Amino acid sequence: MPDRSNGYSVIGKRQPKLDGPLKTTGRSQFTDDIALPGMLYGKIVRSPVARGRIISIDTGKAERLAGVKAVITYQDCPGLMVGPDEQLLCREFVNYIGAEVAAVAAVDEDTAAEAAELISVEYEKLEAVFSLEKALAEGAPVICEGRKNNCADEFEIDVGDVDKAFSEAEHVRVDEYKLNHNHNCYAEHHVVVADHSLPGKLSVWTPNQSPLFVQKGLAALLGFSVSDVRIFNLNTGGSFSSRGGPRNHHYIAALLSRKAMRPVKIFCAADEEFLMPRDSGEHKYTVKIGVMKNGKLKAIEVVSLFDCGAHWNSILTGVFRGFSNVLAMNYRYDAMRRLGKIVYTNNPPNIGHHGGEIRQLNLVAEAELDLIAQDIGIDPLALRYQNAWEQGDTTIAGVHYGSCGLKECMEKAAKSSGWKKKQGKLPPYKGIGIGCGGIFSGGKSGMKDHDTGSAMVRIGEDGKIFLDIGFSDMGQGSHTTMAMIAAETLGIAAGDVTVIAGDTNLVPYDVTGSSQRGTFVVGNAVKAACLDARNQLAEGASKKLGVAAAQLVFRDRKVFPRKTPAKAISFQSVVSSLLHSDEGRHVMGRGFYNSPTKSREIWVSSLAFSFGAQIAEVEVNPETGVVKLIRMTVAHDVGRVINPLGMEGQLDSQVFGGMGQLLTEECIMEKGLILNPSPLDYKLPRPFEVPEVERIFVESNDPDGPFGAKEGGEGPIVCTVAIANAVSNAVGYPIKEYPITPERVLHALREKENKQETKA
Repeated sequence: MPDRSNGYSVIGKRQPKLDGPLKTTGRSQFTDDIALPGMLYGKIVRSPVARGRIISIDTGKAERLAGVKAVITYQDCPGLMVGPDEQLLCREFVNYIGAEVAAVAAVDEDTAAEAAELISVEYEKLEAVFSLEKALAEGAPVICEGRKNNCADEFEIDVGDVDKAFSEAEHVRVDEYKLNHNHNCYAEHHVVVADHSLPGKLSVWTPNQSPLFVQKGLAALLGFSVSDVRIFNLNTGGSFSSRGGPRNHHYIAALLSRKAMRPVKIFCAADEEFLMPRDSGEHKYTVKIGVMKNGKLKAIEVVSLFDCGAHWNSILTGVFRGFSNVLAMNYRYDAMRRLGKIVYTNNPPNIGHHGGEIRQLNLVAEAELDLIAQDIGIDPLALRYQNAWEQGDTTIAGVHYGSCGLKECMEKAAKSSGWKKKQGKLPPYKGIGIGCGGIFSGGKSGMKDHDTGSAMVRIGEDGKIFLDIGFSDMGQGSHTTMAMIAAETLGIAAGDVTVIAGDTNLVPYDVTGSSQRGTFVVGNAVKAACLDARNQLAEGASKKLGVAAAQLVFRDRKVFPRKTPAKAISFQSVVSSLLHSDEGRHVMGRGFYNSPTKSREIWVSSLAFSFGAQIAEVEVNPETGVVKLIRMTVAHDVGRVINPLGMEGQLDSQVFGGMGQLLTEECIMEKGLILNPSPLDYKLPRPFEVPEVERIFVESNDPDGPFGAKEGGEGPIVCTVAIANAVSNAVGYPIKEYPITPERVLHALREKENKQETKA
């Protein structure tokens, strides 16, 4: 009998992933497993220079090579722009190492690679710029025509009277921070199979989190009606916000397929893997915080520079403006200001990393709070707790919190970690740090006027369920979560539900698998679809049981009157009786959900926000600078936990991702070239380096979430700034450049020593 201590039969129970057996036995199909009849293999010819003029392109030798079926250059797609300032295949100029110049399709990969090498491109090298400072300097080469001072975009957002709040503050501190270029390191390489062999139809297989965006993007640029483009998502080995739409290799594969009239696969090599997704470039921040001596926060101002590389993407504008309210999300500032500038360089193009810019903004703001607390002599946890928002509050950004467990997260993390006994009392080179954060559960950002999630449920004669959704599972277990929501609503078991997804011809409309919207938005749609089906079943069951439909309970694969459970009949018998009735009803339910919040111009509009607090404990080796992360206490407010087992895995993975980005992960750049484009050289944390993690779920029971649930996806990584604060605490000197490599730790120790000598 299921444990019903929380009032539910399915929700809150530890449910292994329903697709676990398929994945662990290697039966799950990924894009690279696709092999279509007559399929060709594509290779892209990329620029070896960071900035230059194309003098000539000679494809003759490649076209004459046996086995080559298609070669394309800009002449095959004249005027085709994949961004505001980017041609799909370069015609006259290249602006970064790796820019796409031509492509080939051949009968096998070796022939395609040989053909790509036979394409001769002559370049005239031009002066290039690789740093933010040089790009903004007077007289710097203009990378994009018409963009003065290489400024792609610039904005200022003020909430409240910022100048007045700073003037009233009794203490003001300003510091500069730098975050270096990093990569998402997906478990699955970027790959695409495009089939344009049928007139007027395009089928595309590719790992992504937003099939609708890929479908719309390909249709718009290649001249298709949206419904004539079919996207197969299959399984996706990680996304992290960077597989949210079409990328250049999708268009190139489609054009090669169009020319060859055969399917074409492009699988990126290791170095290409660091170019295709367009992850996170260099950030520089200047953070200013004003505070009263009693700890009351007054104002925060963040000025940011972002290296977008050689091409600007309008997504950046939406992300940087949309996520600015992060600065007012956690604490009661009287006012906030965000100034941002997006800058062109001749580095590879960048869009965003894990969580967009939320993690980065929260990182520098939380790091600065620790320094403020030290300045005014207050416990850094107490400073945060004193100013934290609570349930029912409306922030200065106009966001209302129907649920908010931020303070409870702090309380539980502090108690469990022994914060009071350790903070300020640890031996040299051991440190403890706290990091808090929040993130939205979906929101009107991607489609402006709506954030729609849809679901359809079909019930078989045997009582088994087919749940059709357009939402992608990137490995986080969201499809299992959807099955659990469906099962709880219909009173069956999660294993009775088969989730159908990954084919835009079969599943209903869904905006995107981003913005942490799965559980909240799609979960509400799934619940609505199942309620629609349940109402149909209740109508039939009420006749058999002789009670009103409203009096029926669906539980444990049974349907029974609320007051007389002994009269229960099986769920399957109700389904069968409707199918074999005079009406012949095949029970199908439909549901959709669109948050009632209004779209905003300058930040994401969401109905629910998750919150968390994490406490990190570290040990620093003063001889080598190596940081050992010993323990993480992770408390997160997820509204209600749908699947504790899945949520534990999510918290663990976010700690893993956060420690990598804060301690080891960095793309080493030299004149626009990534020197470590391989998982062997790009330093991801190793399994034995993962610390002990204590997981604490705070259930605030959101009034608008399905069964009270809200996001539990990217929210936890926002709080991993605790690691950085713990390292600074262990060193006894603030470290303001990330990741915190051993070299930067040793530099901080030298700076601390020099400062002490100067004082002496």
